Amino acid sequence: MPTNTLRVLIADDAAEFRRSVRMMLADEKSFEIVGIAKDGVEAVEMAEYLKPDVAVIDINMPRKDGLTAIRDIGKVSPHTACMIMSSEGENVLLKKAMSLGVKEYLLKPFTPEEFVGAIKKIAVQVMENKKLNAAARAAEVDRDKFLIQLVNSFLKAKRTDDESLNAYTDYVMGAKVEAKILSQLAYIFLSRKDWKTLKIICEKMMASESLKPSQTSPKKTNRLPAP
Repeated sequence: MPTNTLRVLIADDAAEFRRSVRMMLADEKSFEIVGIAKDGVEAVEMAEYLKPDVAVIDINMPRKDGLTAIRDIGKVSPHTACMIMSSEGENVLLKKAMSLGVKEYLLKPFTPEEFVGAIKKIAVQVMENKKLNAAARAAEVDRDKFLIQLVNSFLKAKRTDDESLNAYTDYVMGAKVEAKILSQLAYIFLSRKDWKTLKIICEKMMASESLKPSQTSPKKTNRLPAP
């Protein structure tokens, strides 16, 4: 599957509409329908599991209405962009939907061209966000690598000046840390009586120890089995 394929979740309580949606998107190679829900509860459950790029939600559904489903999807799959479908005369509900971050909306009935066009419009925003998120992740990885190199060089030089301490603190507060480096930093922050940072170091070292597999193994025995 191409990486630029838009993964779409559809939620509508009308079986006929669900069938129509499949037909509308059948020839769109850049879209993939990853799930079709028949009510709001299923929509949220599918969104949490599938993490679709776009969720197309009917505003009126059983068990959980569209607005509540959109709010809950935002919690379980925050990167999913939502598009709402509604009937004429539901302007108040549409305004509420937009306030929840809905990117696009369609008024029923609509043509296949209008439906595909709306998804393509939201796809531009989704793909742009994907690029930005990928760039941010890459920048974060580069920053982590640079910080580790910087901390190691400061430790090797036995530096405890303000510049090195700032780097040490940034490292301790980071998500990815090594127990070996933390143990060296513990002595530095202990000597400075920085109990707050030392506590964080201890907590992270204990957490890393708890994740290690047990080193114990069953003891071998030369005892023969009983006859």
